[in-house]
Amino acid sequence: MVEEIRKYTFVVYHNDYDDLLGKLRDAGMVHVIRKTEISDCKTAGRDLTLLKRYKKAAGELSLLAPRTLPSEPEGDPEEVLAGLEAKLRQHEEAARNLELLKPEAEKIKPWGDFDAGTIKKLHEAGWEISLFSCNLRNYEPGWEEKYAIREISRYRGLIHFAVIHRSGEAPDIDADPEKLPERTVRNVTVEITSYEQKMIETEAWIKGNAPALLSALNKGTNDTINRIEYFSTAEQAEEYADGTLFILEGWVPLPEIPKVEEVIRSSGCYAIVSEPGEKDKIPVILKNNRFSSLFEPISKLFALPDYRELDLTPFFAPFFMLFFGFCLGDAGYGLFFLAGGFIIKKRIRKEYRPIITLGQYFGVAAIVLGLLSGSFFGLNLIDSGYTVSENSVTVMRERGIPENIIYRLNEIKDQGFRKRESFTAEVTRLIGEDDFSAYRKQILTSTESDLPLVRSIRNYMFSSMNLFYLALMLGGLQIIFGMILKVVNISRLRGFRHSLSTIGWIILVFTIIILKGGPAVELINEEKTRVLFKLMLIVSGIFIFFFNSPDLNIFSRVGIGLWDSYTIVTGVFGDLLSYIRLFALGISSSILGFVFNQMSLQLLSVPYLGWLLFLLLLIFGHSLNIVIATLGSFVHPMRLTFVEFYKNAGFKGGGIEYKPFRIKK
Repeated sequence: MVEEIRKYTFVVYHNDYDDLLGKLRDAGMVHVIRKTEISDCKTAGRDLTLLKRYKKAAGELSLLAPRTLPSEPEGDPEEVLAGLEAKLRQHEEAARNLELLKPEAEKIKPWGDFDAGTIKKLHEAGWEISLFSCNLRNYEPGWEEKYAIREISRYRGLIHFAVIHRSGEAPDIDADPEKLPERTVRNVTVEITSYEQKMIETEAWIKGNAPALLSALNKGTNDTINRIEYFSTAEQAEEYADGTLFILEGWVPLPEIPKVEEVIRSSGCYAIVSEPGEKDKIPVILKNNRFSSLFEPISKLFALPDYRELDLTPFFAPFFMLFFGFCLGDAGYGLFFLAGGFIIKKRIRKEYRPIITLGQYFGVAAIVLGLLSGSFFGLNLIDSGYTVSENSVTVMRERGIPENIIYRLNEIKDQGFRKRESFTAEVTRLIGEDDFSAYRKQILTSTESDLPLVRSIRNYMFSSMNLFYLALMLGGLQIIFGMILKVVNISRLRGFRHSLSTIGWIILVFTIIILKGGPAVELINEEKTRVLFKLMLIVSGIFIFFFNSPDLNIFSRVGIGLWDSYTIVTGVFGDLLSYIRLFALGISSSILGFVFNQMSLQLLSVPYLGWLLFLLLLIFGHSLNIVIATLGSFVHPMRLTFVEFYKNAGFKGGGIEYKPFRIKK
């Protein structure tokens, strides 16, 4: 639900304005109405630049010294920031120079070290040195007979050599000419070593002082944010009476009004309290129970509700939980979520524990839906073997199965059936469809299983087709539930008379389900309800075609009703089909787990290392499957919630987040 809120207009004398701001910030309950953006505030320029510097330095520090925990802050944060920035500049400059020098060193490496003075003396004496390189296969030894050649090196399939010749007499050699390097490898290597040493020294200094640096950056960031918040908030007041009177507006949640009233009494200002206006941008505070509040971060990913709108968080929470379990589709994976949550919660900060608790709820849903689908770490619990043994016969007699049926089942006694489908088909052939339908549960729970622990519960597990229908049923239930909530939403936002058209659609849906679906399953006599069915169709039609837009004329309403009929019928049908993804993802997760099990079992035949390879592939395979399935199990229920459910519930959204004026940490 959305917390009630009131609008406060503070009227204060200019000399008392700073005192009022300080007390309001200490109280931390007033969401100040901003008339100008922070970036447009006169006093925020320097601090915004400083804040960017803090954040940039903190980001670079986290790269050089990850997993650093802050210590007690020491020194002035701005001085610490300046010192850290100087070290970071040194580190960046050294890294940049290394990027330039290493390619140069790689390029001149084949030519080694040379004496520039000797080359100069040769040039003065009328001799030149020309450098060449070519593929080893293309090098011609005959060149050595014609010219004075000195091989320099062989590097990466190339031969590098120098030719000494008279000035002005260019050698006729079919090779690639090379330019004489300006520096030797030794000079470049010395410079590289110097920069590498500088990087090591700066990194050592940063890592050694990382806890103190991080604490100073955190303190400086907090101080700067609070300073920006304070002075930007101070500029939101409007000045009257030649600047002697300030008026500041803000929002206060209903439960926090006593605290704000105390501030007003102690500060000597005057305040006007009013209800939210129609055109006001009202901040939204979600207030839900312990279970539903866990889902608030999910609802905020899409949008906050409008202040006057119904908060849908508590209404989609149970569905989201069920959908996650359906998509994960494995009771073993759900048990992993549940058990892992207890371990992780003891090792993380308190503010992150609700997220882990939410994961545990998802695990519970996965356990329930996984057992319903008969999957446990890729094991098919449904097809876990069916055998009618002597003990099964005894149990059948105890459960009241007639002797003639037991006698006919003797034909398959001690015969093993791997799958439930093949077993039920054979039993139906032997005793008939009617007798099997009457004693299905007793027969299935009496047969022996390869997994004795699941023998008594596998009768309740759903086949693939039943899971398909279950996904559609859950989707239909959520869509109808959304339409009911749409009535409430429209009534809150526009008035009850605007919701009559939606009520007509709800009546139509229930009429078709109950009065047409009932006779199909022999729960209702169609002859007796024929008149009621026609009457309900007329009532729903009147609401749909004549009450959809009370403010328009009758012809416009009929036209809108026809258009709504097209969009709703096609839209609801498409929405319903979207829920098939629940079935598809759950089945795919189970199948992938089964495949990894089969692949792992094949490795047991490997001598000596078979068990180790089996365990490694099993752990890797199921870990990969859990990651993939978890991603899909979160994204697709979120899509069903934000698209199908929100649309059918008439969700508008657009609420702004409640951000009280307080000291930030």
